[in-house]
Amino acid sequence: MILTAYVSCSFRCWFVRCILSIFGASCALLLAPGCAHRAVGQSGPANTVQHSQEFAMQVDQENTAAWDKAWTNLLNDAEQSFRPSLPKLVAVEVELVVGNPGAPEDELTLTLLDASGNELAIVSQTDPASDSGHTMFIMSKSGIRVSPGQTYRLKLTGGVTFGWKYVKGGYQGGEATFNGKPLLPDARSTFLFRTFGAR
Repeated sequence: MILTAYVSCSFRCWFVRCILSIFGASCALLLAPGCAHRAVGQSGPANTVQHSQEFAMQVDQENTAAWDKAWTNLLNDAEQSFRPSLPKLVAVEVELVVGNPGAPEDELTLTLLDASGNELAIVSQTDPASDSGHTMFIMSKSGIRVSPGQTYRLKLTGGVTFGWKYVKGGYQGGEATFNGKPLLPDARSTFLFRTFGAR
């Protein structure tokens, strides 16, 4: 069954600001049921997220390579393969850049596919150009079941505003493709992303 979610960006932003004002930055990744929001860029011990009264999710796969200004548009078929180590995929964070300034916001769609190309989840949300660096998609409140060690793909599409950051080399568990072919013809490349999983 394909899971599809549509999320209000203004509500996400309001919710995160409320949490920060009450509990401080250490709770920046607190999630409420049914609420998706953009993750605050943090690393280390802060990479554990408490999904209210359900389970704790943690960073599973991550591209930690330093960005060197390369990005590609989202009008074509941009995909990143990865291999989860946890049995549930809860959220995905992608690193974006405003490639074509002008529009105040843009609608983005993240699709999770298996190795055969079957769509397992689709999440669409509208994101503001003013706050796009680390954009999080909540795939499911209870998590999408995946098989650890198997290959899955993240497909990100949108309008003309945003570009998905990528690097040469990077994440070892997969690679970036563009319209079904390697993103770079002469080198392996990977998009900047991280996945959050749970048991």
